[in-house]
Amino acid sequence: MAFNNNIDYAAVFNRILDEKFYIMPRTAWMENTNPGIEWTGGREIKIPYMSMDGLGNMNGYKAPDGDLTLGWETKQLQWYRGRNFAIGRYDVDETNMALTVGNALRVFLAEHVVPEVDRLRIAKLAQGALGYGMTSVTAQASASITKDNILGLLLDDIAKVQDKIGEGEQLYVQIGTQMKNLLQQSKEITRYLNIRDFSIRSATMRIEALNDQYLVGTPTSYMNSVVKVNDGVTAGQTVGGVTFTDLGPKVNWIISARPVADAVARPQITKVIDPDLNQEGEFWKIMFSIYHGMWTMDQKADGVLVNMDTTLASLTVTSVAGTVAVGDSVITTNAAVPAGMKLVWKAASGTAPAVAFGTALKTSGGWADLPADGLISTTNGHKITVALVAASGLPVAAGNTTVVAKAS
Repeated sequence: MAFNNNIDYAAVFNRILDEKFYIMPRTAWMENTNPGIEWTGGREIKIPYMSMDGLGNMNGYKAPDGDLTLGWETKQLQWYRGRNFAIGRYDVDETNMALTVGNALRVFLAEHVVPEVDRLRIAKLAQGALGYGMTSVTAQASASITKDNILGLLLDDIAKVQDKIGEGEQLYVQIGTQMKNLLQQSKEITRYLNIRDFSIRSATMRIEALNDQYLVGTPTSYMNSVVKVNDGVTAGQTVGGVTFTDLGPKVNWIISARPVADAVARPQITKVIDPDLNQEGEFWKIMFSIYHGMWTMDQKADGVLVNMDTTLASLTVTSVAGTVAVGDSVITTNAAVPAGMKLVWKAASGTAPAVAFGTALKTSGGWADLPADGLISTTNGHKITVALVAASGLPVAAGNTTVVAKAS
């Protein structure tokens, strides 16, 4: 039997996307938080912002003039991802084509798309907080968090944010499942837990709240500050998705006001090509793509606090002699450097320079940016430390080795 080519399968499947995608992510609260965002389908979006002067003394009956700035901040969507799938002509018939692909799409969203989006957003928000410095980051060894102290630690962190932005702003507590389990075992937790409605698009969900602040339980494997995005093509990356490279501290929890983080996602079935039109073979070809991004708003930086493990991740650092000038050495690491972060280095004659979480690495302290080609000039036999740092200089990973430099 011939398939009914009058059915617009792409439209059918995109309705499934609209029904499911925007309520499945654990980071749905970040979606479209700032009103007035303009996105016309390209790579860039525009986010409106406003800044103005505060009050001044009246001079008679006249107030002093002040500046009021209305503008647009242009951001770029960071991730353009996709997959094509094939379903054989005889694997389905006309009646269950939509059902088969619809079920596959739901599984794809639940097991691959949404987890990747969540992981990328959480890592990006953690990196944004690191970029603001220790006023937006709390260092807490994960191993020292117990059922007896976690409630106090969380309430203290919530109070730190409220002390800066006031108690009227709704907060979201993104917390790993294991940490949430400890919280639920706290002896006094019943005094602080309640249930609140949360609305996203046309859906309303019931979510636990801690002292009226939304408590968003999240798989612990999502709570990382650095992830690697697999391209789906290169050897070792063909499975796609994102993987943790252990190149950043674990995130215990994130406390954020909604306007701090803004995420935009546009998933879509771009094409459904039936076997009669498909020149590649006797199969249906389903093309899925998602264009998305996530940003932190500099003007709202006081509204976020990320509680991170104090254990720095380990970098593998190698040094080989350069070929031009005496003292040349080429330094490489296993780090895939995220946008907004960089590698820095420092060498010493004795012990390798030390790095500690929470202490920024600055040029004033002898740290220098590692060039893209890794070529530096130093002394053969010295100990070198390389660190992956945020814009503020706060390190997330570090490693060291002995310098091998051109001797003559």
